[in-house]
Amino acid sequence: MWVVGAQKIVPDVATGLRRIRDYSLPKEWRRLQENYGQTSFIGKILIVEREAFPERGVVVLVRESVGF
Repeated sequence: MWVVGAQKIVPDVATGLRRIRDYSLPKEWRRLQENYGQTSFIGKILIVEREAFPERGVVVLVRESVGF
């Protein structure tokens, strides 16, 4: 189960990847630097295009900002 903030919904994959690199990564970079003296990087990106067993993966969209 994934709990996802609705602010993460984008129109297509290219926009989503751009959002990760241009918006989420810089925010995570700053958060880690300020709190732990570490920096961040994109290690893995998971894209679920389709699931053979629909009940296996559930996405819950919430109308509040969850993460970035």
